[in-house]
Amino acid sequence: MLDKIFLLKITYFLDLIRFFNPIGFMLLMWPCWFALTLVPTNQSNLVIWYLLFFIGAFLMRSAGCIINDLVDIEIDKKIQRTNNRSLTSKKISILEAIIFLIILLALGFIILIQFNFKTILAGIISLPLIILYPYMKRVTYFPQLFLGIVFSWGVILVSIQFTEFFTLDFIILYIGCIFWTLAYDTIYAYQDKNDDEINNIKSTAVLFGNKGRIFVKFFYLIFFLIIGYISWNNNKNVYSLSVIIMFIFGMNFLLNKWEPKLKKSANFYFKFNNVIGFCCFLFLFVI
Repeated sequence: MLDKIFLLKITYFLDLIRFFNPIGFMLLMWPCWFALTLVPTNQSNLVIWYLLFFIGAFLMRSAGCIINDLVDIEIDKKIQRTNNRSLTSKKISILEAIIFLIILLALGFIILIQFNFKTILAGIISLPLIILYPYMKRVTYFPQLFLGIVFSWGVILVSIQFTEFFTLDFIILYIGCIFWTLAYDTIYAYQDKNDDEINNIKSTAVLFGNKGRIFVKFFYLIFFLIIGYISWNNNKNVYSLSVIIMFIFGMNFLLNKWEPKLKKSANFYFKFNNVIGFCCFLFLFVI
């Protein structure tokens, strides 16, 4: 019986960090990996860095989930999709969540100190932004934009680590990843649109309403054009432009099938962004 209770408690902690729904940390990781493809060195020299950003993304996304749930515990009780989370259903106490958060942040700091001093400072600067993010839905219709600023931060870390500055290619990539986040997190937000409107919670889904598909298509267009430009700027390969055109038309086709009013549809097309991330990484890595 004690073994079963212990295992159940572990499951609650894993649910708290969305362990069984890894799309979140993958979407945090992809911008880091995009940026690593731009580092002017043999990619085989960067294997350890790909691994560090993989682990770092998992730890920081997990910490971000706990921070988000602690801040939003009262709101989450009112939202159908979130009212059974570990904190809202009291399967995990607030104290237990805070202790777990401290452990994750400590592990994340161990990863961070593998970087140079400037990159460590840039990483520390991101922490207040992570804490601020859950409050954005209370004050602006663009919490998705703020999430893009936070979720794309890995591009800044890579740029500073390997060039000591935030260079033009990395600046452009950072902007592109913000637009990508705007796109997929707007799709995600449509899952809660009705509950958000009832509870006076702001999001791009609430703001865009029935015009969401148009805006999402525009955000993806900007993202793919930037990815295409970066590839073209580095190798002047016409083939790379044709691939990006295929990406744009393919995404446009898929979004025509997205039904914003259906939660399952929004969830599917949100999760599909892991495939987009992999394809864009492969494109930047190979071409």
